[in-house]
Formats: sequence, C-alpha cells, structure tokens
Amino acid sequence: MVITPVTFLLVGPLSTWISELIAAGYLWLYQAVPAFAGAVMGGFWQIFVMFGLHWGLVPLCINNFTVLGYDTMIPLLMPAIMAQVGAALGVFLCERDAQKKVVAGSAALTSLFGITEPAVYGVNLPRKYPFVIACISGALGATIIGYAQTKVYSFGLPSIFTFMQTIPSTGIDFTVWASVIGGVIAIGCAFVGTVMLHFITAKRQPAQGAPQEKTPEVITPPEQGGICSPMTGEIVPLIHVADTTFASGLLGKGIAILPSVGEVRSPVAGRIASLFATLHAIGIESDDGVEILIHVGIDTVKLDGKFFSAHVNVGDKVNTGDRLISFDIPAIREAGFDLTTPVLISNSDDFTDVLPHGTAQISAGEPLLSIIR
Repeated sequence: MVITPVTFLLVGPLSTWISELIAAGYLWLYQAVPAFAGAVMGGFWQIFVMFGLHWGLVPLCINNFTVLGYDTMIPLLMPAIMAQVGAALGVFLCERDAQKKVVAGSAALTSLFGITEPAVYGVNLPRKYPFVIACISGALGATIIGYAQTKVYSFGLPSIFTFMQTIPSTGIDFTVWASVIGGVIAIGCAFVGTVMLHFITAKRQPAQGAPQEKTPEVITPPEQGGICSPMTGEIVPLIHVADTTFASGLLGKGIAILPSVGEVRSPVAGRIASLFATLHAIGIESDDGVEILIHVGIDTVKLDGKFFSAHVNVGDKVNTGDRLISFDIPAIREAGFDLTTPVLISNSDDFTDVLPHGTAQISAGEPLLSIIR
C-alpha cells in the first residue's frame, strides 16, 4: 500500500531527474574535456547501473545515432565492463573454494558479452576491493578512449564486440586502437590489482593474529556436537545430486544420502526451525548454532505430503536420534521420484569449512559431517 505510491510519486521522478542531470553533465563535460568525461563515465558507470540511473542515458545514445550517426558514450562504457571481467578473473585465480571459483569464472565470461550483474553482485561487490579496483581500472581505460574521442557507429550493449563497432567506414584508425588499448588496460589493471591486493591482505592477516595463533576448532560428531547421519543408506557426493540447486552448493555445503530405511532422525540436539507443509523437508538448528536442512528426495514437493508423516512440529526440542519424519520408500519410488536426500549446512558461510566423512554406507547416528569453525 505504501511502496507503490512512493515509487510513482517520489522514487521514479527523482531517479529520472538525476538521470537527466547526469546526461546533461556528460554532454557538457565531453565537449569541454573528453578525457575527463571518459574517466567519470568509466569509473562511475557500474555505480549508475546499481541504482538504475543508467537508463536515463540510453535515450541520449539513441538520439546521437539518430542525429549524428554515431555515439561517443558507449565506447567510454566498454572499459567499465572489461574491468569487471578483469576483477572477476582475479578472484577466480585467488579463490580456493572450488564452487566460488566456478562462479567467478562464469561471471567473468558473461561480463565479456556485456552481462556484468553476476560479476558485480555475485563476485566483486561482495568482496568490496575487487569492485573498487574495477571502477578505478574502468576510469583509466575510458580516459584513453575519451582522449581519442572514439565513436561507435552501431548501437549495442557495451561488451567485447564494442571494439568492432568503433571501426569507421574509412577503416581502422587511431580511435579504434585507442578503444583496444583502453579495454586491455581496464581488464589488465583490474586483474593485476585484484590479485596483488589479495596477496597483500593475505600476508597482513597472519601478522595481525600472530600473537595468538589459533588452531581451527573442528567439531566432529558425535562427541563434540557435530553432525550425525539422519538416515541409513548410501552416501552420495553432493555434486552428483540430480538437482543443480543442491549440487552447486547454492543452499549450503553438505552431503547426500540415498536412504534404505524410510526415516529421518535428528542429526543433532537442538530445535525444529522449519517443517515444510509437504513434509518432504525439515530444518533443524543445533544448540551450538549449526543450521541443517534435510530435503528428502528430488522434486518430492510435488507429492504434496503424500507418503510422508511428521513426528515433530516447528519449535520442538529434539535430541540426536529422535525420529522426525517417516516416508514410504517403495511408494515414492513407484511414483517416479529420486529419493537422494541432500543434508545441507544452511549457514555454511558462518564456518571455515564443512567436511564429509569418507564412508560409502552409513547408518543413522553415525558421524556424517565435520564442521570447522
């Protein structure tokens, strides 16, 4: 009731006014000092995108093509895109976590083609310094392009293809080479800067903690309150789970079990944090703050609770080994569903690592996961 009128009456008009102000400022600055205009646009473009202010500049580009037959803004934006590629590649090189490395690599690839959201929001911005380095690198590259007053002669998303859009009908000239040099500087500086700052901060951290060097605390079940197996069955590595949402680790690190007994038992002492209405999934929070999600089967939400029975309610206190859910294995299999059950640590990011135990077969109550704090 409040958001809609505020958006229409305040946020929308204010955003439009700011976008028009930026467009007017760009035109004035480009006519006065093209190189400085390049530095501003290359450095602040991704920030404009974050707040949606970039949409106000699109009509300016379209108007330039209509009236002049070319545009001077798009070439200045290309280094901002390439810089995000370089920063994401730097994170890819430095990241030790395999799944985060995959995310950084794929984000860098999509950014090459102008889709920077995965790199910005998924890789660089959460780590802060890669995003800042990318903005500075984008400004450096765009300064060169602004100095050369490079133009594009066709409309398109700023990307690796922008280089080709800068070629005039007379052939390759200095302005085209300036766009190439600007793009290379942007991606190179962002990559090198991200890697260097990573190693600088990595060296400082041990020095700060040197007076009290701390050995990571490993919680191993069941003696120290770790994670016991909630099921009896066959261990399945998480990456082999058919559902990519689980296999990618998006919902947390963990392991999967192909059950041979139709029961889910509590892997920890704690409380029931959530219980799906369809009874196919349950969340438990241990007494020491570990959040566990047990999802019985793949796509079993479609059964709408059929073949499942719950023995607890949300908020109930449970002990290790208490029965939580019962389910009919033959009936679920006959209905065509895969019973592979992911057991995930939902708050994996709160811990240094989550390590599965190396067993092929497991019984309910046996050690399943170790948590490294």
